[in-house]
Amino acid sequence: MNNRFVLIIAKYFSFFAFFFCLLLFWPGLMRSDSLLQMQQGLSLLPPSDFHPPMMGFIWGLFSKIYEGPGVLFVLHLALYWGAVALFANAKKSYWVYLIAILPPVFSYQLLVIKDVSFVNAYLFCAGWLHFYSMRKSSPNYYSVFIWFVVAFYGTCAAYQSIIALPWLCLWFSKVCWPQKAANWIKKGIAITGALGIAMLIFNSSLTVSSHRIQHNELYDLAGISVYLNTPLFPDYIKQHKDYDFERIKKLYNPRRVDDLVFLSDTPVHISSSPEELKALRTAWISAIFAYPMAYFKHRWDVFYQQLTMSLLKRPGDIKEKTTPLIVEVLNWVEIAGVFSVLSLLMAYAPYFGVQLFLVYKGFRYFKSDPKYVNLFFQNIMGIALVSSLFFIASAAEARYAYLAVAMFYFSFPILKKDIINK
Repeated sequence: MNNRFVLIIAKYFSFFAFFFCLLLFWPGLMRSDSLLQMQQGLSLLPPSDFHPPMMGFIWGLFSKIYEGPGVLFVLHLALYWGAVALFANAKKSYWVYLIAILPPVFSYQLLVIKDVSFVNAYLFCAGWLHFYSMRKSSPNYYSVFIWFVVAFYGTCAAYQSIIALPWLCLWFSKVCWPQKAANWIKKGIAITGALGIAMLIFNSSLTVSSHRIQHNELYDLAGISVYLNTPLFPDYIKQHKDYDFERIKKLYNPRRVDDLVFLSDTPVHISSSPEELKALRTAWISAIFAYPMAYFKHRWDVFYQQLTMSLLKRPGDIKEKTTPLIVEVLNWVEIAGVFSVLSLLMAYAPYFGVQLFLVYKGFRYFKSDPKYVNLFFQNIMGIALVSSLFFIASAAEARYAYLAVAMFYFSFPILKKDIINK
């Protein structure tokens, strides 16, 4: 009787964990980005495309029932613990619940941010694919519909999802139509295109352009200019009243573009003029080709910060409002003397090489067993996303690599034998 009770608890652990997290951490922790998205969703701010509109759309949809971060917090936790349940029940691997509460994976679940929306949705889709491939069963139409809804939500939640989307869709196609490679590859590409177009239509219908890409171009131009000690900006920036190259050199840093461009008197003028934006694009491309080593140096400095940036912060370094419970936990981590180790584990650097090996292992044995198909696709999504940050990141944030970290840890159900079996 006792053993059966333990198994019942294990089987429905995700259900209990979902409500426990709601009670303990309600309504979740907000960052400034999330607050802006919520205000846009409640029509308190113009519908800019600086952030994807999906989270704001959800907030706006439920605003008459409840206003606040709690709506997204519930959705995030439902996706997360739903994904955990799929991984755990694929082969009755209930020890997977231990992975779900490890600090490098679980800590992000306290945050109501777009990165968690994106990662939890894709993690749910990955757990779904793992579940059906390991059980060697075919999903029904209702289950497939749920997968597409969640995949669409995750794709619309964060712009960087477009890097991982092709691999997720190819994985879906491989699981559903495994026989001929040409067949599942073509269908995977078609599904990628369909979800990508749906995402573009959704985003464009709810927002207006903020010309946000210019921030990356300005950041790269500033980095190259600083390393060469020669300003390479187009004339409209140099002729602006706030332009000051010495100030640019002081404001520039490889950790974030915000300190340079998000100022009322920024020395690199933010424009909405098509002619000026075209001039900026031309100057940016010319600088990259003319000074590739300076560009590489700038991008590597940003990328290195990204690899080593940890989510874990000391209590005194937290800028956003947080709960007393979290502050108490962080104080305990400091007192226990494990801050440095835990901080390292909550950065991506320790996992990069190992995850590359998992991709290689999955690819090498791709045709021998479905679990290696899962291993390959699950980890290449993370590798592709983090690698793309070398070129597109305008700041170093641990959350940018959360998908890779989560996919890495949830690879263990594929590689390890079950500890608890029914």
